[in-house]
Amino acid sequence: MPIYAPGKRDRKNRQLSGGKRSVVAILSLTAMVDMFTVLTVFLLQNYKSTGEVLFIPKEVVLPNAAETKELTPAHVVTISNQFVFLDQEPLVDFKEVKEQRDWLVRPLYQKLIDAIQKSEVDNRQALKTQIKKVVGNQQKPTKEINQFRRVTVQADKKIDFLTIKKVMYTVTEAGAEEINFAVMVVEKGDLGALPK
Repeated sequence: MPIYAPGKRDRKNRQLSGGKRSVVAILSLTAMVDMFTVLTVFLLQNYKSTGEVLFIPKEVVLPNAAETKELTPAHVVTISNQFVFLDQEPLVDFKEVKEQRDWLVRPLYQKLIDAIQKSEVDNRQALKTQIKKVVGNQQKPTKEINQFRRVTVQADKKIDFLTIKKVMYTVTEAGAEEINFAVMVVEKGDLGALPK
């Protein structure tokens, strides 16, 4: 079925003189703005997770897992095949940690204690401020008290277990109460198809 462009018409809907017909498409700007608004909200919702994005160094390939939970803000210990990092600061050489016989990784231990103490002071100050607000508004506090004692470990999937165990021991000795491992999320059906 052919489609014809409507010609110019007068007030009584009669076609005006038979000149050359022109097709002018008018783009509705309102619909386009609505579409971009919906697209922006969609993108913001998808990329909003915990408000914190983990920095993953190039040389670290995280293991895959299907069962996960969202990471919360914490100190991040990264184990690559070159260094052990604390919050993106390289602390100790990986080979040194791998070859040492002692379970405690001293540079990591001292830096983590300092970081936890600094976070504890900051957290107490924030909690005091929040309590003052709660007393004023008579609401429940929303922040957990011991969040500064959480540590997230990012380890390359090729790192040996003994080295990871030394880092976990050090983190626990430094006073961490909750240790989480960062992984790459995959669907349950895709786990069997991935190369090992």
